[in-house]
Amino acid sequence: MIWLLLYIALLLGIGVHHWRQHRPTLTGFLVYDRQAGGFSVAMSLVALAFGASSVFGLAGYAYQYNLNALWWTLSGALFLVVLAYTFLDTVWATQGYTLSDIIARVFGDDIRLLVSAVLFLAWLMVLAGQIIAGGNILARFVGGEAPGYALFTLMFTAYTLLVGQAGTVKTGLLQVLVMLAGLILLFGLCLSAAPVIAAAPHLHFGFDETFTFSLFLSVFVPVGLSYLFGPDIYSRIFVARDIASARRGLLLASALIVAISLLIVLIGILARGLVSVERPDLTLQTLVAQFFSGSLADFALVALLSIPLSGADILLLTAGTLLGRDVLGYGLQRCGWTLGEAGQLWLIRGCMLLAALLATLFALRLQAIIPSLLIAYKVFSIGIVPLLFLALLRLRRGVTASA
Repeated sequence: MIWLLLYIALLLGIGVHHWRQHRPTLTGFLVYDRQAGGFSVAMSLVALAFGASSVFGLAGYAYQYNLNALWWTLSGALFLVVLAYTFLDTVWATQGYTLSDIIARVFGDDIRLLVSAVLFLAWLMVLAGQIIAGGNILARFVGGEAPGYALFTLMFTAYTLLVGQAGTVKTGLLQVLVMLAGLILLFGLCLSAAPVIAAAPHLHFGFDETFTFSLFLSVFVPVGLSYLFGPDIYSRIFVARDIASARRGLLLASALIVAISLLIVLIGILARGLVSVERPDLTLQTLVAQFFSGSLADFALVALLSIPLSGADILLLTAGTLLGRDVLGYGLQRCGWTLGEAGQLWLIRGCMLLAALLATLFALRLQAIIPSLLIAYKVFSIGIVPLLFLALLRLRRGVTASA
């Protein structure tokens, strides 16, 4: 428990220090004053990709589907490359705060309101996946899933309210390094234990009776489209200082996602011969319990906690901005109420609190990472992607809402 208390104290200490040193503007809080370089963009993208519950979900998929689990993140990596050479210039040039700004440029503010409301609801499910991942870890400390989910929500919400987008950009490299160190250690322990406990694992990549073509499509298409058109991915483009930095960030992130995904999948495959899991998305936590004990196990679990935390902050900012700025803010404007910059910031923070509460309720209801993510990605793919695709095409041709 001491490691968890130290981690919480460190997290809140960083947040309070940043709050006292910087009084953020709207642009600073939401898009880091658009000053991130290519490496920072890449690290925050990798932290987002694996922080979005993909580490735990991917290991669980590998436990079930062997190398076929790679499609969960391979689709995202492929579509990041596509984005880098198609719509990146158009997205960055809008100088927006959210994906909805792109749609509003072509279809107007009324459509922006509708799109933002749908996106907010869908991305609550993605945030719920984060809470499930982090809450499952904390449940071992606090004695139950419900208090674990609640504590994790309190941690990342308080931190994000204090630091805003600066925290997501500045801590990206540290989060990736902590994640890699833990995964490499776990992989080494699995390799050393596998020859003794189990035979060499069978590797399989291709369709079979468990990983069917329809299952492949249900993963590849919605997940890939969420990388090509996703609001949190676009938030990484909006923080970049220029198009070249954004492109370098996307390409570097794509390569790192593939490499780290392979490591996670191999851990999940090895785990099948080492442990029996209650649920597939508890594979990594079960391995930690197998290899570590006492305070060392607590330390390893706290290190794992940084993984979902690294995506939860970005997702919470995205959800809060969609509701506070693009839905409620626009609604107040239509009613004749104009908020100043400080008022907009406090409204967005209030919406972040509401989003955290709703996502926690969804997490308690679902209690499974991959299904919650797929619900969000399917809603997004069907309801938002066609409209956004048309908006991007029209913007590339110079057509705007005013025209």
